[in-house]
Amino acid sequence: MSIVTRLHIDGGDLVARLPWRWALAARRRTVRLPLKFVDEVRVEPHWWRALRPRPGRRYRYRPGRWCVGEIEHARGRDFVAVHTRGPVLVVSTFGRDAPYTRLVLSTAAPEAEAIRLPRLTADPSKS
Repeated sequence: MSIVTRLHIDGGDLVARLPWRWALAARRRTVRLPLKFVDEVRVEPHWWRALRPRPGRRYRYRPGRWCVGEIEHARGRDFVAVHTRGPVLVVSTFGRDAPYTRLVLSTAAPEAEAIRLPRLTADPSKS
């Protein structure tokens, strides 16, 4: 069984629930992003292209296996929870009040999530 992040909608938030191993490394079980900040949802075929340069203090990794936590950069900070196999889901945000500039996540089916999430952000009652 692969370690992946599970996504669901709770009220007006996109909630990413981390697997317990990643939750320990990130020191949090869930990451919440208000749907009003979601700008773009896409799939990045190469996980390493979605990562930005400077890991923050709340960032942990195992070389060649996985990385999880916050990455700081000039435009803000990203939350990353990826394993180094397969494509990743990238959720970009807009607005200064957004908690993260992007979420970069390994999910079971990133292509399906990339299709499902924009529909849910347009109508959150369909969760």
